[in-house]
Amino acid sequence: MIAKRLVAHRGYPRHYPENTLLGMSKAIEARAKFIETDILFSADQQPVLYHDTLMTRISGVENAIHLLTLDELRQNPAHEPERLGQAFVGEHITPLSALVGLLSEHPNVTAFIELKRTGLETVGIKNAYRIVTEILDPVIGQCVLISFSDEFIQYAHEQQFSRLGVVLKDWQDRQGPWITDIQPEFIFCDTDKVPEGATLDELQSTVVVYEVEDPDQAIDWFNRGADMVETFDIGSMITNLAHRAL
Repeated sequence: MIAKRLVAHRGYPRHYPENTLLGMSKAIEARAKFIETDILFSADQQPVLYHDTLMTRISGVENAIHLLTLDELRQNPAHEPERLGQAFVGEHITPLSALVGLLSEHPNVTAFIELKRTGLETVGIKNAYRIVTEILDPVIGQCVLISFSDEFIQYAHEQQFSRLGVVLKDWQDRQGPWITDIQPEFIFCDTDKVPEGATLDELQSTVVVYEVEDPDQAIDWFNRGADMVETFDIGSMITNLAHRAL
């Protein structure tokens, strides 16, 4: 089943605003089995689905996520006005708790929860871990914590969180001793950072590469040893790859 090899990157941004409950719902409607979202923290230390620290690109306002409370953030749109115009101005910033509600309705869906480094700097690694895992608790078995932050993943490992993913800063980091010690279930890597000719099946973890929107490129990455690809266009990728020999 091809959907098990694809990750809906920030939901379904090809057609909907990224990191919104709408986008996540539409990705699941398109048969996604894996979704991914970014997490930042409000001024009152509440996690929200959001990629950028500054709110200009996604919300069209001059402000920053960590300067507003959750109640204030929920009053702001998350409609990506430069890219999508005013078509989704009614979509507002989504708290992590809302994603938990969606996941509870779809127990066969797994969510990659990416803790952004800027968010970790805002509330601290230990505090971020506590806050996020408490909110995720009702659907904890459906969630994988991922991050660029080595320190956060190591701390989560020390807390015995069962499902973890490392996002590589550089390709050579895959051989880091701490990754070998932790043996994360997943390793994520930007396609631009994988050297020409490198094979990915040398890694023991499940390897996820991003960002891939072309079905032929996805097949190329599978042939190079990638276990999964992450895409902004989940519906099209599932449809176009459904009957391809992989």
